Amino acid sequence: MASPSHALSDSKLSAFDPAAASGRTAPPLRVGFTWSLFGWAGYAACQWLMLSVMAKLGSAEVIGQFAYALAICAPLFMLTNLQLRGVQSTDALSEYCFSDYLTLRLLGSTAAVLLVAAVCPFLGLSRAALCALLLVAAFKLLESFSDVIAGLMQKFEMLDSVAVSLLLRGSIGIGAFGLCFALTRNLPLALLLWIGAVAAVLARYDLRVARRLARLEGGMALRFKWRRLGTLALTSLPLGLVSAIASLGANIPRYAIRHVLSVAELGIFASIAYPVAATTVVANSLGQSALARLSRLFAEHRIAEFRQLVLKLVAVGTGIAFVAVLLVSAGGNWLLTFLYTPEYARQGSLFQLLALTAGLNAIGCFLFYALSAARQFKVQLAISLVSLLTTFVCSTLWVPRWRLIGAALAMLCAAVVAIAAAGAILGMTIAQHKHRPLAAALPIL
Repeated sequence: MASPSHALSDSKLSAFDPAAASGRTAPPLRVGFTWSLFGWAGYAACQWLMLSVMAKLGSAEVIGQFAYALAICAPLFMLTNLQLRGVQSTDALSEYCFSDYLTLRLLGSTAAVLLVAAVCPFLGLSRAALCALLLVAAFKLLESFSDVIAGLMQKFEMLDSVAVSLLLRGSIGIGAFGLCFALTRNLPLALLLWIGAVAAVLARYDLRVARRLARLEGGMALRFKWRRLGTLALTSLPLGLVSAIASLGANIPRYAIRHVLSVAELGIFASIAYPVAATTVVANSLGQSALARLSRLFAEHRIAEFRQLVLKLVAVGTGIAFVAVLLVSAGGNWLLTFLYTPEYARQGSLFQLLALTAGLNAIGCFLFYALSAARQFKVQLAISLVSLLTTFVCSTLWVPRWRLIGAALAMLCAAVVAIAAAGAILGMTIAQHKHRPLAAALPIL
């Protein structure tokens, strides 16, 4: 791996200390988790409000157009984003500076937009659906820049700033979207105002915080040092592939529903799946808040503490799964009627299956964060490929036979496979490094 440009001494193998670098005391993990949960929960609630507005004032077909646009854009942006935020926040030895991450993100996001534009002629979409797809791609472009800035904040354990950004983008964005859709019932126009609100928050808040922190890492000017960018891209590529494959796997049932059933049924499936995604929000919040600390524990070869923290995270994930299933079983039909319309409440069994899957995904999420902290990037690719294959086979067999229930069962099987594989590999990684000296534990695997 290329040596850092900001003078990391050859003899200095100690992990990055955010308190020493910024002069700000790193908060306890519970404080970081609280901020992260608050931010992601608020952001997810705002995104759910978009679906609720579309369901109550529009139709399931409108939601289906929006959900299909997300299903097309998400895997492409996951691939080109290279999950740089995870690599950036786990860069415990500060091998790259913020300019490297920002420049590579610019190149990747531009490529993603071009890829979306290239596939548009082959999708056979209506004019409204095509406009929605291009506008969602524009939103993903802005979101990708906010994400790499959030990685810088996360590295300095400033999760309160990440939360503020999420809440500002979510609240202002849904306000603009909801008002416009209520007045016009025009999805592309509402999405355009949504994008404008997100761009304003990015310019007025995210970039201001980024400039202050980036001064500690050599600034944030774009630097096209191709050898250095190539090395970083190769380091991050396995995680980018993992993210893209995971996103593709999550969306395969949606592709099958649209192809075999209808856009309206895709809208119903996506709407019901979103409330239980709150479990993933909680898991991601805790995982993101713990990621930098996990990476330092592993880099400093404090394997016992690393293992203890991972076990705590898995225990929390199990609790999340139990609570999600319990809540949906107790009041799922009422909740769907309240959130959307009585039409959605007829899908109670689907809601329960999706809740169980989301709970299992929370456990898998923690295991993948632990693998990233251990710099085990390549093995995540193999796990994701197996999970993708499972989803594809099950969706192909079950969606035509059991419709929306078949799609949910395909996602459930993929979650079980991912947990089993990630848990086994993480256990072997911990065992291999338990008795390894520090010098041998530092290189990226």
